[in-house]
Amino acid sequence: MAKQRICPSVTGEAADARIIGHVGAGGVVAAIPTPIPLTPAMRASLGPRPERMFRLAGTCSEERCANWQNASCGLIGRMRHLLDPGENTDADAAPATLARCGIRPDCRWWLQDGPAACRVCPRVVYNPSM
Repeated sequence: MAKQRICPSVTGEAADARIIGHVGAGGVVAAIPTPIPLTPAMRASLGPRPERMFRLAGTCSEERCANWQNASCGLIGRMRHLLDPGENTDADAAPATLARCGIRPDCRWWLQDGPAACRVCPRVVYNPSM
C-alpha cells in the first residue's frame, strides 16, 4: 500500500485537517514545527473558514481534487509561477536552509518540487476567489 501524502493547503472542511501555520500580517504564513489537529471544538470557536487564519494540511485527495493535473498537484506549480517568476531553480539546496516544517517528509509539494516549493509555500494562502 502506498504511503498517504499530505496536502499542505486544505480547507477547514477536511476531516483530518491539521494546523501547520498561522497567516500573519501581509498574508505570509508562519509555520509551526508540530502540526496541531483541528478539533471539533476548535472548528466551532474559529468559525466557518479557519483556513483564512491558519494554514491547514490534510490527506492529499489526488485525482479527487480540482488542482490535480497530470498525476501531480497543479496548485504549487501555479503558485511558483505567480510568486517566484524568476523560478529559483536551486533544486540542490539543503533542506536545512529552509524553514522548519512539520509535514515535509510526506508533503505533496515537497515530494513533487522539493526546495522550490518550500520557498513559495509561506506565501500561499487560501483564496476564496479561486
